[in-house]
Order: sequence, then C-alpha cells, then structure tokens
Amino acid sequence: MEQKGRDNFRESLLEYKARDYWKEHRPNHLQLYRARFNFEGRELSGQEIIGEYASRFPADRKYSTKANLNRMLEECGIEQFLFSNPDTLRGFLLSAKSPAQWNDYEPSYHSFNDMTFQYIGIALKGQMLLNHVFMELENKANRTYYAFVDYSRNAGLQNKLEKGTTAEFIGKLPVIAGFKPRIKEVDSENLPPDRVREILIAQKSAENWAKWDGSADDFRKMRFRIPEYRVFTGSALLRGYEQTTGKRCTVDDLFKIANVQVASDPSVLRKWKTEHLDKMCGMMDDPVAIRNLFLQLRSEKEWKRPRTFVDTRHERVNIDGKKVTVHDLLHRYSIHKYNSRQTNPDDYVFLKEAQSRSNVIQSNTATLKELLEFGGLEAKFIPDVGDVDLHSPVVLKRLLFNGRLADRKIPVSEAVQMKAEYFRKIRFTDPDTGFSLTGHSLMIYFDALKYTKHHPEVTLNQAAVGMNKGKSNQKVMDELVETAGLRR
Repeated sequence: MEQKGRDNFRESLLEYKARDYWKEHRPNHLQLYRARFNFEGRELSGQEIIGEYASRFPADRKYSTKANLNRMLEECGIEQFLFSNPDTLRGFLLSAKSPAQWNDYEPSYHSFNDMTFQYIGIALKGQMLLNHVFMELENKANRTYYAFVDYSRNAGLQNKLEKGTTAEFIGKLPVIAGFKPRIKEVDSENLPPDRVREILIAQKSAENWAKWDGSADDFRKMRFRIPEYRVFTGSALLRGYEQTTGKRCTVDDLFKIANVQVASDPSVLRKWKTEHLDKMCGMMDDPVAIRNLFLQLRSEKEWKRPRTFVDTRHERVNIDGKKVTVHDLLHRYSIHKYNSRQTNPDDYVFLKEAQSRSNVIQSNTATLKELLEFGGLEAKFIPDVGDVDLHSPVVLKRLLFNGRLADRKIPVSEAVQMKAEYFRKIRFTDPDTGFSLTGHSLMIYFDALKYTKHHPEVTLNQAAVGMNKGKSNQKVMDELVETAGLRR
C-alpha cells in the first residue's frame, strides 16, 4: 500500500494514542469520534479525520465510519486491536474455561452461545465473540474492512454471519488460541492400522484390552473420549476404517489389523468361554426346555409320524427371539456333548474349532432322535438313502414288493420282468420305514454303492450324484433283481 499522503494521518493518530494502545485496546468509538486531533495545522474531531481520509483515499465500496477507521489504521501501518489475535482470543476464552476444559471441549453453538467472556475490560456473550472473530477473518481473507454495523445494515452480509455459528467455525476459536478442542470426526479421518492402534490404546491400555470381556456389540456401543476427537462410538471407528480401506470390517478384524490382543488374558478367556458356551448351549442340560423347543414345530403325536431328516433339519425354532434351525441346534448339542466330557475349560471348543475336528459335530438322524428322546419325545424318521443298505436282499425285497406307477400297485412279478426304461418310472416304498425312491434312483444308488465300499471316505450321495458312479440301465437292473433273490 502506497504511503504517500498518509503520513500526516498516521502522525495524527499516533499523537492521539501510542502504537501499543491501538494494538491492545478496542477503541471506544463514541469517545474517539468526539476526540480532537491535530491534523495539518487544523484541529479535527475523530469523525472528521476519518471522513477526511475517506475523501482523499476513497474505498472501492461503501463502508461505515467504523469500517473506514479500520481501513485507515491498516493502510497507515498502525496495528489495531483484533479479537482474532491469538493472545487476545486466548484471554477471552480463559475467562470462561480452563485450558484443560477447552482441550476437552466439543464445539457446539448452544454451549458456546451461553458463555460469557470478559477480558481487558470488555465483556460480551459468545454470539458477539463469534461475530467479531468471523468478521475479522472474513476481512483478512477478502481484503475488506467491514465492522459489525456494516453487517447489520447489509442483508447479504448479515446472512453470512450464520457461517460463524457452525460447530466447525466455533472449533476454530480454541485452535487459534492455542488449544486442542475435540473437532476431529473419526469417520472422516484417514485411519491406517497404526492410527487405529493409537486410538484403541488411548481408550484402554494393551493390558486392559487383554482383560476386557465385552462382546462385539459392546464394542460398537463403546464411547471413545480421545484427545482432539469428538466423542465417538466403536461403530464410528469401524465406519471410519472401512471408508479408509473401502472394505467391510468386523470388530475382530479391527483389533487384528491394529495388533491389539483383546480378551487374551487366560482368566478372561476362561470366563468368556464358560459364559458364552453357557449362553449358547446351557439349555442342553434341561429336558423340559428341549421338549418345549421341539413342540414349537409339531405336537407329540405328530412327531411319531415318519418324516425325512433332510426336511426337519431346515425347520426353525425360536430361542430368546432368535430363529435357529434344527441343524444349528444339533451343532450346539454336539459342542455341548464334547465340552461336557472335558475336565479343563481351556479345552472347550466353539463352532469353528468343532467344525475343524472330525466327529465333534453330528447333524444326522441318530443325533436328532437322541436329542428328542432327551426331551421325552418319540420320533420316527424316513431313512436317507445313505442310511439304507441297498445291497441287502431283505431291503430290496421290501422295496420291490411295494411299487406303484401312477395310482396302480405294480406286482413284483410284473416289475422284475419290465425293461429298465419302464422300471425307472415305478416308485418303490419300504412300508416299514417310509423310505421311498423311483426305480431310476434305486438303480443309480444300488450301482454307486459298490464304489463307496471301496472308498469309504465318499458318501453315497457324492458317489451317485457328484461323481456319476451309478448307472441306470438293463445290466444294473438285472443285477439288482438277482441280489434281491428275485431272478428274472
């Protein structure tokens, strides 16, 4: 800014008050306007000298008298009092809260607006402090000199003041003053693994996390009070990490990537295992509870009617408001049986461990009947094809003597004399067990059974359906009839 012609104004202002005064004191404008200034051999009032300056150095827009005073001081090189000066602003803020309280402050218009500030003889409410700081920062950013009176007279400027009431702007004031308020949003931060670890350890020490026995839901609801961050929940931390990586993340995943061992203390692990298993499998010791579960599906009389295990295992019972399949119930029962045999809680297994070990989990007809009997219910199940010995002459005879095609019973003498292409269409049913299948399936499973006897690791269904080891043709039919002792 060219100083030519402004020297006389600067000398007059500094004769009225020294530099330090202009910098450290907010002018009493009414008193200043009436004050007398020596200017170029004349005596002018404060208002007159401001008007003289505005006349000689016109602004590029319309300013109030206060705004022109701001402009004159700056253009004359005289540093003036500013609310946004870090030391000044710190003085105002410390009149309302201690440094520790400002570092713990979570910006909010309602809380800030209700505060009263007082410093160097100036008292004002939170709203006015916000207004002054906002206007000064706007002036600095836009090379303007507006005062509050300019904002009050100009609707466009007045609307801009709303930006100074946001939590984001309010958070700037303690920062300017040298404090570290809670202004960061964890789900808007970049959160690499090392930062996640810092946050977790700031909430609890590694030793305390090792002793923590909460659940994933407990973690999601946990409230974190970390310096510089707004109070947030575990869910927000998960969300922030997912946004950083672009991948879904579980609570377990979060602790693993942060290399924080949670619930790893041996005593906590034992307690957690015992409580979790009791919650999951506790009812397995109560026959009345088991009975009531299965009576949700059908009456005691209906359980005695033969049905397939495959259909039953997909049915659902209600346990504490959660739908659980019979298949999952058998998993719990298997785990309970295994753990009941252990003398040391450290040897207890959960679902994943049980699935990785052979013969721990049993989900079959025999296990279901065992559990039903424990609940005092008698049940009949139609055997699965893998449970039937299709190489047994007795079984084959019971099937072949009970064939139907459409609505007609097929005599065994007629069935065994048919060509294979017609034999395929007959449905055979064992009257003793309810086991039923078509002639086509009977031949395929009968033939595939030979493969499973040489490869016991393969189930009959796998051999017949998955590996196509069974045939349905005349040769297989003749062999089947001969095995049944009903030679053609």
